[in-house]
Amino acid sequence: MSIFTNGNTLTVTVRGPGELYLLSYQSNAQLGNNVGSLTTASEGITKFVISHSYTYERFAFFFAGEGEAVYSVGSGLLRRPVGKNWKEASLVSWGSESVTTEDVEEIASGANSVDGEGTMFIVYQDN
Repeated sequence: MSIFTNGNTLTVTVRGPGELYLLSYQSNAQLGNNVGSLTTASEGITKFVISHSYTYERFAFFFAGEGEAVYSVGSGLLRRPVGKNWKEASLVSWGSESVTTEDVEEIASGANSVDGEGTMFIVYQDN
């Protein structure tokens, strides 16, 4: 089942403070690429949901923080490490059933900054 379908969302769980970065690129409407981040100051657990935009076909993300960060898909129990920089970013392509790793540093460096406006949200925070 594709990751971005009803009830099958992408969740990133982190321990400790840091920033989750998201790059939305390869627009099917010829729009510019967008990169943004969302910060957590929590010393505990924070859960982010990464949503999608029908306008973009690829979504790369990583967590910059000292603690661990893992992603999961839907209600599945499988947890995998999240990338730590743009050279080793976690990547989901539209229609894909899995998350891969890709170097998107060059794409991210030329993207529009949309901090606080990206399609990612904090859904849980344990202070």
